[in-house]
Amino acid sequence: MGRWALDVAFVWKAVLTLGLVLLYYCFSIGITFYNKWLTKSFHFPLFMTMLHLAVIFLFSALSRALVQCSSHRARVVLSWADYLRRVAPTALATALDVGLSNWSFLYVTVSLYTMTKSSAVLFILIFSLIFKLEEL
Repeated sequence: MGRWALDVAFVWKAVLTLGLVLLYYCFSIGITFYNKWLTKSFHFPLFMTMLHLAVIFLFSALSRALVQCSSHRARVVLSWADYLRRVAPTALATALDVGLSNWSFLYVTVSLYTMTKSSAVLFILIFSLIFKLEEL
């Protein structure tokens, strides 16, 4: 009986993981084709990206306020130096990634876009080896 329960728990976790991965791929593919379709009729991809990031900012502020109200704990507040040194480089890289990706839909096909985005992992590995963040 104990062995059977362990197998059911393992199978349930495997099915759940597989389902979540498939859901992620479906949303990713859907968003890619939606962005391509949107940039065909709306030729301002950087404005679209700016609006997208502004909406994300508003939802993030709302969720932080809701968590603070429900938990009754004070928010973590960073100094401007921490923002400029730690948050700004990541934010800039993310904004450039999303903005330039959306801009690329005006010039390249979805298949080339997907292949190029998939090769980003190789560049991350190369730069992490160059900057000695990873070892060989």
